[in-house]
Amino acid sequence: MSLLRKLLFPLSLLFKIVQEIRNLLYDLNIIGHTKFNIPTVSIGNLSMGGTGKTPLVEYLLSKLTIKYKIGILSRGYKRKSNGFLKLNEYSDISLVGDEPFIIKKTFPESNVYVCEDRVVGIKNILKNDELDVIILDDAFQHRKLKTSLNIMLSSFSKPFYNDYIFPVGNLRESRLSYKRANIIIITKCPANLNQNEMNDIRLKINPLDDQKIFFTYISYKELLFGNKSVNINSIVNKEILLVTGIAETENIINFLNSKSIKFKHLKYSDHHNYSYDDINNILKFSKNSLVLTTKKDYYKLKGKINNLLYLDIETIFLKNEDEFLKEVYKILN
Repeated sequence: MSLLRKLLFPLSLLFKIVQEIRNLLYDLNIIGHTKFNIPTVSIGNLSMGGTGKTPLVEYLLSKLTIKYKIGILSRGYKRKSNGFLKLNEYSDISLVGDEPFIIKKTFPESNVYVCEDRVVGIKNILKNDELDVIILDDAFQHRKLKTSLNIMLSSFSKPFYNDYIFPVGNLRESRLSYKRANIIIITKCPANLNQNEMNDIRLKINPLDDQKIFFTYISYKELLFGNKSVNINSIVNKEILLVTGIAETENIINFLNSKSIKFKHLKYSDHHNYSYDDINNILKFSKNSLVLTTKKDYYKLKGKINNLLYLDIETIFLKNEDEFLKEVYKILN
């Protein structure tokens, strides 16, 4: 922990007290909450970001859309608009937010919405569309909404039980808030994580009797140049500039290193909106190189950068995937 973060401990303590008072008011029903008749699934985290919420939303869409009509409701973080919007094929990434935009691009037939207030968002959805379930992206702290299933994510490299409340650490609220979750998923695990390591993590979490814990990893399923799939081995001896605007870059760096791909790296903040100067900087550094990025960043850089490729990812359960889906189907049936 840096000296600066240690000096900010009093501010972190104040933030914790405020959050705990807020949660207590909700727990005691002094502040009311809204529950809808339609099943709702919240996917969120205790940390500031980088736990893999969007890949899990896409995973659920891939599993459920055959049988159920699903709505995805997001805040639309860093979008240049306000209020309730339903995405369509012409939606502008800057007006709806990068993650909702990516979900809509990946699943064109899906119903994707953005609204800062999830209760207002659901009311608007139900006025216009008939759905079987609504999945809420990043709604763990949205206490005014009572959800049917609360899924909390925490990354393997930065587990919530080793973290501290902001600004000393990266938590939005106390570690003990994990108790609100029905399901806890440790994401971005090594693909070879063994049972003893899983058991050790379970002990550190100390789950409640009715809480389920699962483990997932990120699989880099293909390299894409637009809609064209490219063999990853074809870029091994090429000059590569990696450009990222995501919270955690450890996984993609480890993947490229495992493939013996040498690269330079321009790292931007999560949800970064690339400015004119940023584009010029990327062009200056890339020269004749291939520019490799994430799917989220690809749609922000598309048309501005030549030789642009991106790595597509998917969430894979290490074990007990059927048990996880069973928990989801419970609220749908």
